[in-house]
Amino acid sequence: MKRKLIYLSILVLLVLFACSQKENKKETVEKEEKKILTMAQKAEIKTLDPQKATDSVSRSIIKLINQTLVYIDNEGNIVPELAQEITKVSPKETLIKIKNDIKFSNGETLTIDDVLFSLERAKASPKMSQDLYMIESFEKVDDRTLKINTLYDAGNLLHKLASGGVAIINKKAFEKDENNIVGTGMFKLKEWVAGEKLVLERNEFFKDSKSNIDTLVVKFVPEANSRMIMLETGEIDLARDLLPLDFKKISEDTKFTTVEIETPSNMFLGFDLRNELLADKRVRQAIAYAINNEDLVKTVFNGSASVATSPVPKITTGHNENSNNYPQNIEKAKQLLAEAGYPNGFNIELFVSEDNQRIDMAVIIQDNLKKIGINAEIKTFQWAAYVSTIENPNIIKPLFIMSWNISNDDPDEVLYPLYHSSQIDAHTNVVFYKNEKFDNLISEARETTDKEKRMKLYEEAQDIIQEDLPHYTLVYPKQNFAYKASIKNIKYNKRAYLDFQDTIIE
Repeated sequence: MKRKLIYLSILVLLVLFACSQKENKKETVEKEEKKILTMAQKAEIKTLDPQKATDSVSRSIIKLINQTLVYIDNEGNIVPELAQEITKVSPKETLIKIKNDIKFSNGETLTIDDVLFSLERAKASPKMSQDLYMIESFEKVDDRTLKINTLYDAGNLLHKLASGGVAIINKKAFEKDENNIVGTGMFKLKEWVAGEKLVLERNEFFKDSKSNIDTLVVKFVPEANSRMIMLETGEIDLARDLLPLDFKKISEDTKFTTVEIETPSNMFLGFDLRNELLADKRVRQAIAYAINNEDLVKTVFNGSASVATSPVPKITTGHNENSNNYPQNIEKAKQLLAEAGYPNGFNIELFVSEDNQRIDMAVIIQDNLKKIGINAEIKTFQWAAYVSTIENPNIIKPLFIMSWNISNDDPDEVLYPLYHSSQIDAHTNVVFYKNEKFDNLISEARETTDKEKRMKLYEEAQDIIQEDLPHYTLVYPKQNFAYKASIKNIKYNKRAYLDFQDTIIE
């Protein structure tokens, strides 16, 4: 009997040992399957705070860390993200119930208090008030339900709630440390080395993913040629915003997957109307007539862009294709400049960020302007410093090249923040443009539920902008990215924001 017990004990130990070895092997395999994806982009982010970000570079990363109540898919459909159920109980009242058991990356459960805190903070922010203009108040109904009271029947309420600026953050974490932005997205911040890289690690509480990516390293590489070389040598796995010729070259290499898409973005030349050289619209129109936009498309973008005809991008609903445009006409430009009191032109600076394409655009614009007597000295900035300079109301700017992206397929997304006089204080109307007729058109459009009528109002507003030219929209650029063929299932939306939820690195 005693011998049998000894044999039984040995057998149990062997089974336990085998099970232990099997578990250790499983853990090792799982550990080996975790991958690091390294990508390079042209600019450093400015902030990870959704309610403070105005630039697309920051918002593309914020989207990986924070989620919104709803988002808009590439077909224009409203899709619940943190919301579970949306009910319109009256023209001015909407109930939103959030999903159960959603956790932040710090392990805390998402509550309606976090939602309220984030939305109220966004509404109070001058930078974000443009998205929540129709909202009168938010109310907590119960632990999972929020009521939104609007000033009128707002047909685009859910579009605005899909904006990255109303992403939900963890209230407790933020109140403890305003630099600690905690979200419910796939990743969380591990490290931010200024001027070099951002390291994101997997949010262990994010369950809606099949990806084997454990760490995402985002390198800030302003030089497009450097991004190309890093991709070819294997130093990075994914490169964004390659130069057109480089993109064409790498598209022919089977070791890589390439993507180029039309996006709802524009690129424009800005005029600070407080600058005495730019205050007369005839000067701005002269500058527009001096520039060869076709040359920009062919030379700088190698065809990966189209000539702009209004500030609203071509693929956006409500784009006015027939608005006043400015084909190059040097004689007309000289005439307008002389009428404005500058027959011999003048000297001025041209600000631009340290991006290859934008610098190339600046060089061509500089050459065009010389033909009408305007000598533009190009001055380049690192991206974050550039955004801060352009948004600084205490700096009277010269000419500057900038871009704007629309997130929600709505002309209001560009016309209101960039040109409505109320947005001067929000630091998005950075040219200090004021036009009462324009303001009234935008305000009327915002309160119009008839979509056709609303779009006609926005078309008229575009005509005003094309006449006054607080900006001269130059091109609608396409966006591209390329990555190793061993990486599968990278998704992206219209704004070329990347989604790695189903991405597998083989």
